[in-house]
Amino acid sequence: MYKNFSTTAMTVILMMSVIITTSCDEDDPAVPTIALSETAIDVKAEESISVTVTFQSEAGAKSITVSKLWDGEVQGTPEDSTGADLEGNLVFEYDVIQDDADHVLTFNFLIEDNEGQTGQVELVVNVELTSRQLLLKYNWLLSDEIRNKTGASDITDAYTDDIYRFNADGTFDKSIGAKADDFGDAWYNYCEWDLNETTNRLLMHRTGAFLANVVDTLDITMITSEAIEADVTYLGLDAFNTGNEDVPYEAVEAYVKKFTAQVKGDSFDPYKAGAEDDAGPAGTCNDVELVNE
Repeated sequence: MYKNFSTTAMTVILMMSVIITTSCDEDDPAVPTIALSETAIDVKAEESISVTVTFQSEAGAKSITVSKLWDGEVQGTPEDSTGADLEGNLVFEYDVIQDDADHVLTFNFLIEDNEGQTGQVELVVNVELTSRQLLLKYNWLLSDEIRNKTGASDITDAYTDDIYRFNADGTFDKSIGAKADDFGDAWYNYCEWDLNETTNRLLMHRTGAFLANVVDTLDITMITSEAIEADVTYLGLDAFNTGNEDVPYEAVEAYVKKFTAQVKGDSFDPYKAGAEDDAGPAGTCNDVELVNE
């Protein structure tokens, strides 16, 4: 008799516990949710992005916090939206900077409700620098010249430590380095450049010691934060044939010039070492109109 009573009583207690637990669960507000109109965006540096943020919160939204991250590390102070700012959908806007391209750029959106419950979502921003921005951001070491006719490296040793610097005002400089050739390095001022970002054709204007102008044409086929490759055409190399070449030079030769990105620094020295020659061998640059079509 006692045993049956005890079993029945236990059953009743368990059933009541389930009812009470279920009742409490039904009264608890749902965890807040947050969503974005886009979760991945491709953008160029110095452009702007805009994303619509939607959210639901049964307990009421206490705050939405947006954090900017580089490679998973928070940058700056996260931005909080509270109170009246949380009425309806939110619009998040951001102006992309060039330094963002050096990192994995993400934004974390965290919602917290009035019960302390949270939800979050992440935006991934893939940042690309334009060709012009890449030219300006780095110094460029001439690392190789490949002769198309042979497929072999054909760079003159004196040029292997030449570093080019492109300036935002449309001028450029060359640091000759420790090695100099017998003619070009002591003859030309490095003057102006122009890039057609549709064709990626780069024009580089030089003025010689007798004030003659030369415009070098480089058709860039690849440019990244690490390297540049460009097609060039050299004229008159056949004048340098000695008769001992395995593959004699022709009057018109196609080459691929290769450059390696270098961090810009204060140590860049135009022309030869020292400041006394920074005006260049010609001492001036002629005004020319670079027509880049």
